[in-house]
Amino acid sequence: MPTLCFFPRSDNPKYISSLGQTILNVSRIVPDGLLVFFPSYPMLNKCVDSWQASGLWADIAARKPIFLEPRGKDQFTSTMEEFYQAIRDSKGACFMAVCRGKVSEGLDFADRNGRAVIITGLPFPPLKDPKVILKRRYLETNRTRENELLSGNEWYNLEATRAVNQAIGRVIRHRHDYGAILLCDSRFKDAAQVQQLSKWIRGHLGDRAQCSPFGPIVRELRQFFKTAEATVIAPSIPADSLIHLSRHLATFQMQQPDV
Repeated sequence: MPTLCFFPRSDNPKYISSLGQTILNVSRIVPDGLLVFFPSYPMLNKCVDSWQASGLWADIAARKPIFLEPRGKDQFTSTMEEFYQAIRDSKGACFMAVCRGKVSEGLDFADRNGRAVIITGLPFPPLKDPKVILKRRYLETNRTRENELLSGNEWYNLEATRAVNQAIGRVIRHRHDYGAILLCDSRFKDAAQVQQLSKWIRGHLGDRAQCSPFGPIVRELRQFFKTAEATVIAPSIPADSLIHLSRHLATFQMQQPDV
């Protein structure tokens, strides 16, 4: 399970450029489908605009056709069909979407449809959303030692991690499946944040995730897919080997460039 560490700064052009370069480098290694989830639509749109202006968008698209999660229902079905067709045509494809959106919580990207997922940042709910304000206020007002309700801040943090767990779950769909998971947010180094991730993910991260230089991550990614593609060939492979491979999702830690 590959994991990348960045601290998202939507107002920092260098950060956005570094994130785009990371996606480009990963797209050169990951076969078939690559999923990229953003914490919000504004963040997604800012990255797309910047990458299109700099040429990074064209570079990524040259490796894998890029599909954006449509916000309208009319375009959703056709966009998904085009994405799946690109996978069937062996072109590979990159699907960029938003955590808590329809793609991150309701669709299946099993097998070739999703060989890697990149989480670009923790998707906290909008802080000034009236529903969020009321929910936090309710929890703080009604929380007692006896009822053990979450605090407003605890609920707020948990909502972000729940959305991450949902997005990650789009890739590994059955015991014969395999894929890479990259967490591009330095806050995943925090032990408290790691504890909120799904148990099977925590097993690969350890008690405290660590960031590593980009080079070793690339080498490990290459080796992971080389091994997976050579091993997972036919259903006749012993079940124990398949289970071991699917659980070895590959955990990588990427050091964020200075910004």
